[in-house]
Amino acid sequence: MDCIFVAQLFLALVLIYQLVTWLRSRLRVGDYDKKHVLVTGCDNGFGYLVAKRLDVLGFRVFAACLTSQAAEKLQAETSSRVTTLVLDVTDEKSISAARDFVAARLPEGQGLWGVVNNAGIVGPVCPSEWLSHDGYQTCLAVNLLGLIDVTRTFLPLVRRARGRVVNISSVAGRIVLGPSPYSVSKYGVEAFSDCLRREVYRQGVQVCIIEPGGFKTDLLRQDILFKSFKMSYDATPADIRQHYPESTVEAAGNMATRSSAMASRKLHLVVDAYVLALTSRFPPTRQLVGSDVRLFYRLLWNLPTPLTDWILVNLKELLVNQ
Repeated sequence: MDCIFVAQLFLALVLIYQLVTWLRSRLRVGDYDKKHVLVTGCDNGFGYLVAKRLDVLGFRVFAACLTSQAAEKLQAETSSRVTTLVLDVTDEKSISAARDFVAARLPEGQGLWGVVNNAGIVGPVCPSEWLSHDGYQTCLAVNLLGLIDVTRTFLPLVRRARGRVVNISSVAGRIVLGPSPYSVSKYGVEAFSDCLRREVYRQGVQVCIIEPGGFKTDLLRQDILFKSFKMSYDATPADIRQHYPESTVEAAGNMATRSSAMASRKLHLVVDAYVLALTSRFPPTRQLVGSDVRLFYRLLWNLPTPLTDWILVNLKELLVNQ
């Protein structure tokens, strides 16, 4: 009887916690027109959509694009509340110049309500042994080191506004789905975000992590995935490739096609998560986005590791050979 009571009490506490969390997340900060937000990676995909959504909501947006052409296109499609700029997150001089650009356009005494680290690439797609140091460095330079450099450079402006840092991670930051450089970079984003959140805990700055599953953006374009694999395949000696009989050009083509086909087209779900992180008075620390993450992968990373390994290896073989 005591065990039943304890179980019921535990369940009640969990439900109360979930209800309070849900109610808190619905409280909004307001005064969007007085809040300035920097968003990186606005050339296309999530960053492009987030910049446009924030514009509609009334935020003052600094939309950072990698190319001047993308910046000009976005500027033409948005209101005067959006200011575009060119930013290469792998270049410290470019980041410093962007900070000076933003600081000069902020009202006197005001800071940044938010820094949205959205810029990212998929990186090389192939087995880990096929990759050089540069293969990892290319992906880490954008997804992790660039995110870190942008954050530390703009953090004083965020602290002035008692705002928040919003970092894009991935389901691949919770469970390795491959490719290796991408997953390594996303695990790094999770670790950095956790460290930063605790370091600024008493400074009024909040750190939020967005963890999407598979969505149909340029990162999952089948031609890009296949081209990346083919380049690595051609550069890898045959005596090494022979140990990976499942990693053939044909198999890579099948995997790229199916990965792209299975990706969700509901990009607005990720945009909603970004907006919630910026508008909620009590934003969630982490947001899992996508039915694949919430219903399948979340289960997998809580299973015993040998069982998770078996499922993922067999799932990959099934997708390749179907």
